[in-house]
Amino acid sequence: VQDIGKEWYVEPTRRDEFRAILKREGVVHDFVSEIYRHKTRERIWITESARLVRDKKTGEPLFYEGSVREITETVKKLRAEELLQKLSNQVPGGLFQFSRSGTGEFTISYLSEGFRKLTYYDGDAGQFPPTLFSDLVHPDDRKTFLASLRDSGVKMQPWELEFRVAKGQEERWLRVTAVPEAVGDGIVWHGYISDLSARKRNEMEIEKLAFYDALTGLPNRRMFMDRMSKAVSTCREEGHCSAVIFIDLDNFKTLNDTRGHDVGDEYLVQVASRLKNCVKDQDTVARIGGDEFVVILSRIGDTHAEASRAAIMAANRVLDAMRSDFEIRQFKHRSSASLGVVVFGDGDAQPDEILKRADIAMYQVKASGRNGVALYDHLSMSAESDRYRLLNDLKAAIANDALELHYQPQVD
Repeated sequence: VQDIGKEWYVEPTRRDEFRAILKREGVVHDFVSEIYRHKTRERIWITESARLVRDKKTGEPLFYEGSVREITETVKKLRAEELLQKLSNQVPGGLFQFSRSGTGEFTISYLSEGFRKLTYYDGDAGQFPPTLFSDLVHPDDRKTFLASLRDSGVKMQPWELEFRVAKGQEERWLRVTAVPEAVGDGIVWHGYISDLSARKRNEMEIEKLAFYDALTGLPNRRMFMDRMSKAVSTCREEGHCSAVIFIDLDNFKTLNDTRGHDVGDEYLVQVASRLKNCVKDQDTVARIGGDEFVVILSRIGDTHAEASRAAIMAANRVLDAMRSDFEIRQFKHRSSASLGVVVFGDGDAQPDEILKRADIAMYQVKASGRNGVALYDHLSMSAESDRYRLLNDLKAAIANDALELHYQPQVD
């Protein structure tokens, strides 16, 4: 008892600490020390457990007995994990490792602190539910997320995806990059996530400037034409009908001239709000000019007649909304609008041509006294179409200085 070999311990004080515990408590549990291996002097780590045996009569210490277990690999692993933790804490993103067994069960083996912060995960470290990943993903992105992960496992190709996570009103865009590794009958993904929120905000701001009207927040002409193209293609592929309503506000110039542009702008904002309330979420309301708005009514009928009835009903709702008084800066403005409606889906007309037809129908309403709805019909509006084209040609000629004026002398 008095002669524990102090030459064993890398730190000589560990010998005295071991003896002190034995003397005080009579037992030592899992006493960890770094020691020199006998003969080779290799440095290894051990854990000791021992008890002191005393003389039954005198109580004098006789010897101690116990066990020594080498834990060098365990210590190396713990040090490696500690080093990994320190390194991962310095990485701006988050590291993770999870696996899928041959039976399809998921197990998460590692999540760095950065991962937890980025995903708003505040659960217990080391006890991760198998559905953690899919639970964290925004519901709107969950289907794509799971399909992308499944595809990576089937093809054994790198997994890359941009998705959202949310907590309350907070939302982040993240990008995941991971490499799958076949292990036995399962797969292990080693990956990294990074925060894309700033880039996404910039992209959305750029998109907003490029595709949305700055005043009303509605899609602009460029976005409208893109959605029109998609609507026309969808109608041809699926065999149903949609419609366009062209809306021109009556006497808007008078309001601007008498009340000022700031009042006119506020009126346009209120018009945009009312138009959105008149249609469904799947429909598109856009502002394509100063006082010109358009609405795309998607999938409103399987036949032209059915779609025409639905389009007229929607146009009448818009007309009623425009006829109600607008309260703008302590005064009421009574207004109206002229609407042109075109149903499409059973022909091969292009988006530009459909919009032109809606404009022609709207022009017919203007010519007949405004404040009404006209449904475009090719036969009944042939004269209006000719007049529309003539007016457009004259406008273009004036803009291009293509008209000349000649005086014919009259002689008495």
